[in-house]
Amino acid sequence: MRASVQNFLAKIVLIGLLAFSYAGEVIAQSEELTRNYQRGSSLFEAGMFKASTPYFKKALTLSEVEYGRESSRTAFILKNLATVHAKQGDFAAAEPLFVRSLRIFEDAFGRGHGIVAEVTNELSIVYVERKRFIEAEPLLGRVLENLEKKFGRDDPRVAVAAYNYGYASEFLGDAAKARTLYARALSIWQSQPVPDDNRVAAAKARIAGLGRMNVRKGPSLAPYLPRVLPGNSVDAPDSAESVARHTKSDGEISTQPAAAAELNWRVQLASFRSLNTANEETRRLQKKFNELFASVGGLKVREAVLNNTTYYRIVAEPYAQREVAVGLCHDLKARQQACLVARQAQN
Repeated sequence: MRASVQNFLAKIVLIGLLAFSYAGEVIAQSEELTRNYQRGSSLFEAGMFKASTPYFKKALTLSEVEYGRESSRTAFILKNLATVHAKQGDFAAAEPLFVRSLRIFEDAFGRGHGIVAEVTNELSIVYVERKRFIEAEPLLGRVLENLEKKFGRDDPRVAVAAYNYGYASEFLGDAAKARTLYARALSIWQSQPVPDDNRVAAAKARIAGLGRMNVRKGPSLAPYLPRVLPGNSVDAPDSAESVARHTKSDGEISTQPAAAAELNWRVQLASFRSLNTANEETRRLQKKFNELFASVGGLKVREAVLNNTTYYRIVAEPYAQREVAVGLCHDLKARQQACLVARQAQN
């Protein structure tokens, strides 16, 4: 993966915590915090990433005490410590730090802010590097949209985002979507005054590889998505008791509790570690595909715990027949939305 993709991933940049404050206020900080942060930054700039790590960790501990765990200033240090880990190839350590900083930045500045877009990009890179394509795909879509708005549709940075998005789509088995994204990246790179031959060749190679992919079955989602577990609705706790809609002989719609055994199937669209991210993505998907989920009252966020890790899954449920759930998933895939059908575990 690294040989063909990593060169196209956007560079991860260290943020200068002391240089600015998005909150528009200047807050005094201890000399010890300043000293550790500046020392870590100096070592980072010198390429000494491992040596900088303990200084950023110390700065993070001090910031959590001085400003609080949910402070945007703490989030800057979280982001920088994650960057240091990513630079060393330790993406497992970088991931929870990026996730936490993204949640804080979204709460503090809103989803459309520049720092949110930057951390979204960096977290998507971590997910791609860890082959966590289910989680990477929606973030890569956000990165592409953000870059289009900021730089225009034909900017080379948009091509990089499209290529990365195509890479995730390819590994999720969506050859059509991957081909469209690769072709877009290729078109942009070829249109530059001085085309980048390496990137052009890489995009052509991946498009050619998709031809072979069509012959074989696409990669399974199973390695990248934790199994679906029963859980409570996060947004609407009262909806835990499923209600089935039945049509009477006279055409009247009645609402009665359905037998648990009848409602065995769900369609899962995405899975996240962050509840805020799951809720944001649920609202986006609900708006985009509203008519498809009307029969079950819309999308839900379900909380599930696997191996002591909490996941927030976006699902449409419940369905009495597998064929109905499969049909919905087919319609979603036709609209370039990844999904899977799973049997609901019985309590």
